Amino acid sequence: MAIPSKRGQQVTISVNVWYDPGTGRVHVTSNDPDLPPGGLHTNFRPGTQADKNVRAMLKKFGKLS
Repeated sequence: MAIPSKRGQQVTISVNVWYDPGTGRVHVTSNDPDLPPGGLHTNFRPGTQADKNVRAMLKKFGKLS
């Protein structure tokens, strides 16, 4: 469940982050109950700063070689 932070508009939701080797893209999905029906599904264009940050996180935790 999303819980507003003390900083205002920010909320916390549970997400899944995964790498699709077929497309080479990193995906973020969530079916958190506080999201609209259909949840959240987005991916990062390779080479963008967001893509680099998520790939670094996946590598750090051994989820991406």
